[in-house]
Amino acid sequence: MKRRPPDSTGLADRTGRLPFTLRVGVTGHRSLDDPSALTPVIHEAVRGLAERLLGGAGPLPPLAVLSALAEGADRLVVRELLTEPGARFEAVLPLPPEDYLTDFAGDASKDEFSELLSRSAATWQAPPSRTREEAYERAGRHIVDRSDVVVALWDGRPARGRGGTATVVDYARERGVPLAWVRTTGDAELEYLLDEERARNTRRAADEFRRYNAMALRDLPVRLGDERDRLEPEYAGRSDAVAHAHEVAAAWILPYFVRADTLACRLHRRFRMAGAAIFLMAAASVVAIAIQVTFLPKREWITAVEVALLCVLLVVPVVSRRKRVLDRWISYRFLAERLRSAYFLAVAGTGDRGQRPRSGSRLFDPSEAWVRRALREVTAHRPAIPMSSSDVPSLRDYLSRHWIGSQISYHRKAADRQGAWEIRLYLATSVIFGITLIAAVLHMVGTGEEADRPSDWGLLLVVLSIGMPTIGAAVHGIRTQAQFRQHCQRYRRMAQLLEDLESKMVRAQTLERVREVAVETERVMREEASAWFGVMRFHDIELIS
Repeated sequence: MKRRPPDSTGLADRTGRLPFTLRVGVTGHRSLDDPSALTPVIHEAVRGLAERLLGGAGPLPPLAVLSALAEGADRLVVRELLTEPGARFEAVLPLPPEDYLTDFAGDASKDEFSELLSRSAATWQAPPSRTREEAYERAGRHIVDRSDVVVALWDGRPARGRGGTATVVDYARERGVPLAWVRTTGDAELEYLLDEERARNTRRAADEFRRYNAMALRDLPVRLGDERDRLEPEYAGRSDAVAHAHEVAAAWILPYFVRADTLACRLHRRFRMAGAAIFLMAAASVVAIAIQVTFLPKREWITAVEVALLCVLLVVPVVSRRKRVLDRWISYRFLAERLRSAYFLAVAGTGDRGQRPRSGSRLFDPSEAWVRRALREVTAHRPAIPMSSSDVPSLRDYLSRHWIGSQISYHRKAADRQGAWEIRLYLATSVIFGITLIAAVLHMVGTGEEADRPSDWGLLLVVLSIGMPTIGAAVHGIRTQAQFRQHCQRYRRMAQLLEDLESKMVRAQTLERVREVAVETERVMREEASAWFGVMRFHDIELIS
C-alpha cells in the first residue's frame, strides 16, 4: 500500500488520544439517472449506520471512505462524504492507474479520477488478475473486508457479471458487514441491512476507544518531553537524516505511545495491589480473630473487623473483573509496545511490513480487535521518512543503541528485579515457616503454661501457630500470582534473542539489511509479547475461599 505524507497537523494531539474512525466502503453503479437526488440520502445513510452501530444520535465520527473511484456512484459518495469534518479517503484500485484510466470515457472523467486519487490518504492496488472482472471483484472484496459499513447505490437487480455492485452487496451480506442500500431506481429509498453480532463488535470497539481516551493523565507533557529527549540521537556523529527522522517520527507517534505506556503502568500497579491485597486481607482476617479469641475474648468488635476484611476480600475480585483491570492492562501494554516499535520502524523507513498481521502476531483474545484497529488508525497517518545508503552507519548505530540495546538493558534489569523479588518472597516464606515450626514445637512441649493455664507467652504461641501459616500462605499466594520466576526466565530469554538481533544490526552494511533486521526485531518483540500476554490472561484475581 502506498501512502502520501499526512498534513503537518496530523491526528495526534499532545494528549495522545486515539482517533476512532468509521470506515465506510462504497459500491454502486457507474450510471445514475439522477445523482443530485441521491446526495441527501448518502449523508442520511451514513448517519443512520453510525447511529445504529455506535448508539445514540451523537456527532458523526471522522470517516475513512474506501472507494474504487469508478465513474458514477464511487466518486459521488467520495465527494459528498469528504465534506464531513475530519473525513479522509482511501483509494482501492482494481488495476494500475494508467490501465484503469482506459475504462473512463472522456478527458473530464479521467481528470476527475486523477484529482480524487491525488487526495487519497492511502492507495491499495489489487494484485495482477487474469481478467478485468476478477480484478474488480478483488477490489470490491477488499473494500468490504476493510470497512465497518458499506453504502451501496444499487438498483436491486441481480449481478450481470463478476465484480459488479450486486456481487459486492452479496459479499457484504455474507460477511455480515452493516449495509445501507440506497435504491437508484424510482424514489431514492433507503434500507438498512445489519448483522447484530458485527454491529456489537464495532460498538464495543468504539466504547473501548472512549474509555481509553477518557482516562486523565496529569503528567503527560512531562513524560512526553522526557521520552523525546531519551530518544534524541546523540549529537556527535549523527547524520542530519537520522535527526530529522527522529523529529518527524516523534511528533507523529510519541503522544500515542506515552499515553498507552502510562495507562498500562497505572493499571499494572492497580492489578498488583489488588492481587496482593486479597491475600493479605485473608491472612489479616484470620490473625484478627485469633487475637480476639486468645487475648481479647470480650472485645467482640474485633469480629466486625474480620467480617469487614472478608467483605472487602469478596468485593476486590468482583470490582477488578468488572473494571477489566487485567484485560485492559494487557491490551494497553500490547498497544504501547507496538507503538514503541512503530516509532523505530518509521525511523528506519521500513514501509508497512512491520505492521501487517502475521500468523502468531495476533492478540490472544480476539475480542481485543480494538487494539489492532487503534494501530491501524495511528499508522494510517505515518509520515514518509526518506533514508539513503549514506545514512546507514548513523541509522544502524541509532537503532542498535536506542532500540535493541535499550530493550536488552530493560529486559536484563527486569529479569534481575523479578529474580530478586522471587528470592525475597522465598526467604520470607522460609522465615515464616521457621517461626511457625518453632511456635508449634514450643506449644507442644508445654512452653508458656503456668499451673495448667497458658500465660501471655503461651497465648502468643497459640496465635503464632494459627496466624503464621496463614501469613505464609498469603506470601506464597502473592509470589505465585506474580509469577516472578517465570517472568525472570522470559526476560532473560528475550534479552538473549535481542542480543542476537543486536549483533545482526551491528553487522548490517546496507540500508535494505538494516530494514530487514528492524522488521525481524519488531516481529520477535511482538510475538513474545503476544505469547506472554496470552498466558497472563489466565491469571486474573480470584476469590480466596
